[in-house]
Amino acid sequence: MAGFSREVAKRIFAEELKSSNYSFRDGEDQHQYAPSYLLTPTGAKCNRVFVVGTLTEKDDIGSDTEYWRGRVVDPTGSILIYAGQYQPEAAQILANMEAPSYVAVVGKPNLYQTDDGNIIISLRAESIQPVDENTRNLWIIDTSRRTLERLEAMKNARPAPVSSDFATADNVPASTSSSTPAQDTDRALQHYHTDIEHFRKMVLRALSSLKADLAKSDMPPETRTTKSAIAESGSKPAAAPAAPEKPEEMQASRKSKAKKSEPNNTWPAPENEEEVETINFGKKS
Repeated sequence: MAGFSREVAKRIFAEELKSSNYSFRDGEDQHQYAPSYLLTPTGAKCNRVFVVGTLTEKDDIGSDTEYWRGRVVDPTGSILIYAGQYQPEAAQILANMEAPSYVAVVGKPNLYQTDDGNIIISLRAESIQPVDENTRNLWIIDTSRRTLERLEAMKNARPAPVSSDFATADNVPASTSSSTPAQDTDRALQHYHTDIEHFRKMVLRALSSLKADLAKSDMPPETRTTKSAIAESGSKPAAAPAAPEKPEEMQASRKSKAKKSEPNNTWPAPENEEEVETINFGKKS
């Protein structure tokens, strides 16, 4: 990967990640080592993703070597994460973690198409770190803000008419240089025909869930800033589903089976790639 700088990891909610199916390589020289990106429905161009949530289950699905799979849940849904021999530090941390617990993950998005044409999104973890509840709360606030900013840009965009010359990532001209945020917004509108109101409601559900979660517990001093940040959003979220269960309210489980909607034979196999540098996240006091 020489010659390419590491990309900033984007904060994306699980629901938006799982709604994404647009993958492409960017840059004038689109060879096999050019950066690969996932474009989400709100126009986030992701080479790497940063998620924080509750690790609800984990399992060693490797045969000859350890290959760990985990499920991380945020207020909008869940996303699968993987770590194996090419991510040794992340795999070791995941192996030693108890589920349920709060966790921060930086990883590369991976798209896998099943035989029946469905797309499954997962994250190939570069870094996994246990975190506290306040870190999770602040991530929800930050991710909500970033998502609303992208939606506002999308609302003000003037997309070009859909053309037969550009429908999917495979049709992006080879001469295309690195795109701008405005171009990414236009691409997302053309590809997904994004329902802006749908994703706005997703953000409001996340904030409502967090507000309800804080209301159920005695707020420590460091969490008051989180509640203030919710108030600063200026929105009045509609009634939302109950907040995700806290780790201490869920039954701990070292290993558990996958949901029926995602059978084992559809999960991506480990990829042969060079070991990546990991990033450590310190707990917030």
